[in-house]
Amino acid sequence: MIRVVVLYPQSGDNWFNMDYYKKNHIPLAKKLLEPYGMQKIELDAGIAGMEGPAPYFAIAYLTFKTMEQFQKGMAEHGKTLTDDMPNYTKDVIIQIGEIVEL
Repeated sequence: MIRVVVLYPQSGDNWFNMDYYKKNHIPLAKKLLEPYGMQKIELDAGIAGMEGPAPYFAIAYLTFKTMEQFQKGMAEHGKTLTDDMPNYTKDVIIQIGEIVEL
């Protein structure tokens, strides 16, 4: 299993439209990526850091069974998803990791 972590940093002149993200972008991602094996999408809305504001407006977690599924979905629909980004934010950080059972 792999997890795609999408971080929306609360820094510099970045901004984030949570309403648009939840009502438009997440449903778009589900529609486009579920046929490519996306099993789950979860969202953390930042409320605080340890000593001050949250470092991220939001963090999204997308779970796929395989890296190949994710790559195929993004090859087909990545441009559509990234073209939507200016509607809800300016800056994003993406990390892909293997889920390790402990």
